[in-house]
Amino acid sequence: MRTRTPHSDSIVSETTRYDAILATLPLPLLVGTAVGALSPLPISPVVGASGLVSAAVLAYGLFVATPKSAASPSRGAAASAETDAPLDGVTSRVRDDAGRNRRRGSV
Repeated sequence: MRTRTPHSDSIVSETTRYDAILATLPLPLLVGTAVGALSPLPISPVVGASGLVSAAVLAYGLFVATPKSAASPSRGAAASAETDAPLDGVTSRVRDDAGRNRRRGSV
């Protein structure tokens, strides 16, 4: 969550789980490189295997820990505290009867 400080225009960010995921991405590669360099194991397979671990962390961040947004107040108390983020502002093109392209939606 980002908040503005009262005495400046800078934005101060709190650490989130997405920051932790981004910080974790290079760690398996670094560990794999260190293990490959310091042990008798060949470096290519060790770094390759650690790359798969890093890819699994990326897949977790993209598909399992998806961003959530707060529910809108118009839904009432029955709505959950977190819902999937809407894709507002996405425009699509449709053809009208004359065959011309026109925009639907808002940017």
